Amino acid sequence: MTEIKKLTKIALIVDAIIFLIFGTMLVFLYDVTLNYEGWTNPFHARAFGGICYIGALFAVIMLRKKEWEEIKLAYLFLFSLCVPVIIIEAAVLAVLGSTFKAVMVSQMIFDLIIISAKVALGFVAYIRQ
Repeated sequence: MTEIKKLTKIALIVDAIIFLIFGTMLVFLYDVTLNYEGWTNPFHARAFGGICYIGALFAVIMLRKKEWEEIKLAYLFLFSLCVPVIIIEAAVLAVLGSTFKAVMVSQMIFDLIIISAKVALGFVAYIRQ
């Protein structure tokens, strides 16, 4: 059986931290910090925040495992979970970006950069593992 490499553990730690930050922002701080436009359904953001919390929990559980074969499928699912988020966020920014306030556009760009970097780190760690 294959031991889990250090890069994979770093990717899981980064994933857990980012999921915890995004989960907290979406569940508890959505109306205060992220709802600049006021037109979205708050349930969707809170539901995705719950998914972020579950992702952070999965990352912490996977950190406790010793063998790569035990976490391989869950690891791939955890990092591929954000690929549709990147696609949708980029599409919304491209189509509706001109109608948003500058603070909303900058938040979306920052989210795209953070999530893309997290996914790239996860896939590099997966390939190297």
